[in-house]
Order: sequence, then C-alpha cells, then structure tokens
Amino acid sequence: DPIDGTSSFIHGLPYCTNMAGLVVDGETVASVIYQFPTDELFTAIKGKGAYRNDEKISIKNTELNNSIVFSGSYAYKNIYHLLEPHHVGLYAPLGASGYEFTRLAQGSIQGVTKLRCKSQVHDDVPGVLLAREAGAQVISFEDGPYKYDTLEFVIGSPNFIELIEEHTPEIKLLLEK
Repeated sequence: DPIDGTSSFIHGLPYCTNMAGLVVDGETVASVIYQFPTDELFTAIKGKGAYRNDEKISIKNTELNNSIVFSGSYAYKNIYHLLEPHHVGLYAPLGASGYEFTRLAQGSIQGVTKLRCKSQVHDDVPGVLLAREAGAQVISFEDGPYKYDTLEFVIGSPNFIELIEEHTPEIKLLLEK
C-alpha cells in the first residue's frame, strides 16, 4: 500500500504509513511498515519476530481493565456492549491499518477489530504478520482459520482474544444481520 491512510496524509495527520507484505503459496512470510511521519520502520519475517527500527517489539498481555482496542464503527455500534463490562475502550482511530497494527505490535493497544471495515487484503497482510510475530493472536469470523485473505477478523493480545472467543457466538449472529 503506497500510502495507507491517504485521508490522514492529505490532511497532514501522522496516522499514515507505507507498507508491503510478501505472500508465498498463500502464506505471509515477510512484512514492512514504514511510519514516515515518525520515521519508524517496522519489520517482520515469519518465525523471526517483530521489530521497530531493528529493536524487537512485543504486544502486552495486560489486564483488559481500561485497555484500548482500535475498531471500526461497525464493531463500536454492535459489539461495544459485549466489551463494556470488561472496561475495554473501543476507539475508531484516524488513519490507517498500518498505524493500528504497529500500535498493537509494540504494546500500545490490546487489539484491532476488522469487522465490516471494507478493508482490502493489502490493508491487512503486512500488519497481521507484524502483530502475530509480536505475540498477537487472531480469530477469523469467516469460514475456517485466519488466512492472508481473510477480511473479517479480530487480532490482539491473548487476554483480548480470550474475551472475544467468549462472545464469538453473539458476534457471529451480529455479522449475519
């Protein structure tokens, strides 16, 4: 994605990235996300970890109380009530998927929801590998396990994914409507 977060870029906001992912035989094996407003380079190679400017990064599996999750408006309107009792804050970030995934991978937030976001494969492939290599888990809301071309998913810390798994039946019902 040459400029992920084009609207943010046009308006001079720092929530934009350049990113690319390498998919071989249906599996994402490498990713790079450059956050040019802050001159941060995020990289990941499958099985080798996640890095920001050559320093290893990882998610934080902290308690969910007062944690932050980035989500699109669909998730906010439809699953917020499931997460509210756990004091999980859902925020619709300004910007780009690359920005969201880098925040998750370095431990600033606990999760990212990609439910009815109208994102494209190129919006998610680099960031999902980066976050997974940093320790994130992903749950697909399409048939079967997560694959590089899955567009309905949630990714986050093990604690956050455990919470999502508890509510998977309700979320699937909401997605069917």
